[in-house]
Amino acid sequence: MPLKSQTRLKPVSGFFYRQDSLLPLARKRAIFNTMRQHTPTTGLATLILAGGTGTRMGGCDKPLLPLGQHPVLSRLITLLRPHCMALALSANGNAARYAPWQIPVLPDANPTYGPLAGVLAGLLWARRCGATTLLTVPGDTPFIPPTLATALMPAPAVAASGGRRHHLVATWPVDCAEALQKWLENTQDNSQRRVRLFADTLGMREVCFDTTPHDPFFNINTPADYATACRWVQNEAPHA
Repeated sequence: MPLKSQTRLKPVSGFFYRQDSLLPLARKRAIFNTMRQHTPTTGLATLILAGGTGTRMGGCDKPLLPLGQHPVLSRLITLLRPHCMALALSANGNAARYAPWQIPVLPDANPTYGPLAGVLAGLLWARRCGATTLLTVPGDTPFIPPTLATALMPAPAVAASGGRRHHLVATWPVDCAEALQKWLENTQDNSQRRVRLFADTLGMREVCFDTTPHDPFFNINTPADYATACRWVQNEAPHA
């Protein structure tokens, strides 16, 4: 009498799947897709950008705004952490306010450089982590798609939706840090230190995302935007 095939559990990136030739093909594919969605992208570090002053929101820290049952920052970390080898926050001021999340907080070396100061700090940190690519995401965009990290690889790439590029939702090669630093130092006019202008020097690939049911890169700039985000969260289907 032939022996039955043995079923073994094999670990893959924190998950287990069955090595069983009798497992239905559709089930095997579902398991593989689940593992792929939760496997960190090789060499990818992620930086959440929160260096702004939130003037139009009364000077608040927008990543700390409650949205549903959790702050915006918690929502972003949940979406981003499974896909990267390291995660940090770009923010100025007292870092203690972000202590509950237990992630590195990177201040701008030169705040006069604007958002690119945060990108530069992130690139230098990512290199120290051994990463080859940095993904940047603004800290006030709570609806980013779960496929963002994989879609923006390989770098350099920039997200787009509704016919518009979102230059701070992008992947940057870590080895462009020196080029960015020199570009910032050689650009005397602050009005010319725009993310788009430096991104253009890298020849970023554009990756378009669907805007149904709403723009995944909607950001909270005003109280009206915050009210809209709260309404959208209320209408979200509960997670399985």
